Amino acid sequence: MVSALGLRQRSVAFDGPRTRGDAVFEVLLDAIVKVDLKPGDALAKDAIARELGVSRTPVGDAINRLGALGLVSVVPQVGSFVSRISPQAVVESSFLRSAVESEIVHRLASTGNRTLVDKLRERLAEQAGFVAAADVDSFHASDDDFHRFMITEAGIPGIWDQIATARLNLVRIRRLGLPQPGRLADAHAEHTRVVDEIEARRPRGAARAITEHIRYAEIYLQQLERENPNFFV
Repeated sequence: MVSALGLRQRSVAFDGPRTRGDAVFEVLLDAIVKVDLKPGDALAKDAIARELGVSRTPVGDAINRLGALGLVSVVPQVGSFVSRISPQAVVESSFLRSAVESEIVHRLASTGNRTLVDKLRERLAEQAGFVAAADVDSFHASDDDFHRFMITEAGIPGIWDQIATARLNLVRIRRLGLPQPGRLADAHAEHTRVVDEIEARRPRGAARAITEHIRYAEIYLQQLERENPNFFV
């Protein structure tokens, strides 16, 4: 199963300033959040080490880091597994992100910063291209950049890392919900509404728009639970 995922191809290189543990962590994180490694899947250290051409030590380090993020569960004397998703954790993550980012866009909409709006419009144009091409991976990378950029522009870039666990919970739900017909276009439209409200200097409207965008995951959470009960706890 590990070989079938092509884990080695997910990493640009195992040399350079990053440690091997960092590289293995990035490879496994990518596979988990994209749900190529599904909730409940076993993580065999020997198989992963063999696939990536590393020893067991960096694999163990990476699994421990993923465990700290809540993405891997380690069962003593049994093994390591991709964590199943807690619906309650998803709701809490959605609430946390919407609370943080609604304050972010409220702040941005209060400034009337033309340069900021132009840069956001550039990102929307890029996303439109990914929607047209049905390029899910590129769209979601651009989605992350869109949200991270607003947080940075609000003057508190460290918040992005502080809400890491909340982001990752929602990414897995978002990935499980694909392909949903029209969802990429809907997400792009929601981003556009946020930017429209920022440009019009309507802080409350911007906050409301980003909240509805982020909390969309809660709408289809129950559907996903019914369709994939083994993925949830």
